[in-house]
Amino acid sequence: MNKHAVVTGASKGIGKAVAKYLATQGYELTLIARNSDALNQVRTEIHSVFPSLSVDVHSIDLSDDKNAYEKLVTIAQTLNRIDIVFNNAGVFTLGTLDIDVDDFSNMIDINVKGLFIVAKAFCNEMKRQKHGYIFNLGSIAGKQTFATGGGYCASKYAVLGFNGSLHQELKPYNIKVTALCPGVVDTDMTKAFDTPKEQKMGTDEITKAIDYLLSCGPNTHVETLDLT
Repeated sequence: MNKHAVVTGASKGIGKAVAKYLATQGYELTLIARNSDALNQVRTEIHSVFPSLSVDVHSIDLSDDKNAYEKLVTIAQTLNRIDIVFNNAGVFTLGTLDIDVDDFSNMIDINVKGLFIVAKAFCNEMKRQKHGYIFNLGSIAGKQTFATGGGYCASKYAVLGFNGSLHQELKPYNIKVTALCPGVVDTDMTKAFDTPKEQKMGTDEITKAIDYLLSCGPNTHVETLDLT
């Protein structure tokens, strides 16, 4: 039976890079994001290199948590196996006290609640099979605050708190859980940052980290991995 990976936020940036990397490793893919056109483009690009690889795409808005969760559970129940969940969907809005309430809520809805419902939907299947790896995309902003990023930092601190508990809860089921905590990655999300492009890390640094973690032995559990 072929290995299978689920990637959220797969239409661009880190999620797209991880989806393409996992395709090179022979994983069949379930790709999830809001933008159906962009998802279909990612599938086309993967099929241009791996025409026989199974790549399913699903347009889901994780901020609509109840409807999204029902769709995710349905997807999980159709999969024969789930080897990897790359829990990546996220948004960023600059600001601390000056951020709009709606923007703050949106980051919590997607970055925290969205990550939670993805984990909940797919972990139940992984617990039954007693196997798998969940990667939660954190951020160094979940460990080191900065003055103009209060809303985003709050969401990423929450991600790391949830990740730590999930890491402990799933270890007895032979499921590994790691939060990847990069600095500034060169994606659409960071175009407006003051950080010069040459100082940003490439998305390939994320895939290299995943490659390393997947190569570790069964008794090696890494709760968080900083990439700075």
